[in-house]
Amino acid sequence: MHYWLYLLPAISALVGYLLNRIAIGYFFNSYLPKRDNAWAQQLGKIAAEQTSGSINLEEKISDPALIEKAMPAIEAHIDEFLNVKLKEEIPMLAMFVGTKTTDKIKEVFINQLRLLFPQVMQQIAGGLKEKLNIEQLVSRKLKDTPLSFILKKELAGIAQNFPWLGAFFGLIIGGINLALICFILGNLL
Repeated sequence: MHYWLYLLPAISALVGYLLNRIAIGYFFNSYLPKRDNAWAQQLGKIAAEQTSGSINLEEKISDPALIEKAMPAIEAHIDEFLNVKLKEEIPMLAMFVGTKTTDKIKEVFINQLRLLFPQVMQQIAGGLKEKLNIEQLVSRKLKDTPLSFILKKELAGIAQNFPWLGAFFGLIIGGINLALICFILGNLL
């Protein structure tokens, strides 16, 4: 029997190592970067579909509880305007307007704001929702930091083991081939 046949497992291990090394290099350096734009668009669509129902901006921003939280600050600004700024800007008006009048004006303003605020906030939220295109936002962010770069970074440790795994399986396949060749040659002789 030829002694070079005993090199078959080592050669198979080397071939397995090199093929896996080449495949990993191709996958990370050629295949993934070519697919970045398509994946960015797909992930943008998925993100838009997943968040479209869950982000009800109009409802959240016009929530009465949110408006009630804002009312003390609004009332303070109206007080400041009626009692200080208005008198500074129009001193003649200060002579005719007393505390009862400013309190009544403030009450009317507050009531009108409570009615007007939810509608205005819904309009603002609707406009914001139109401008906030989640699909484009996600796609743009993934194009800025490509998915291939992220995957390469995350899978770098695992990918280093694949060539050695190829060498291991190549060694096993080479050993099986050697055993089969020895068995066949043994039966032929």
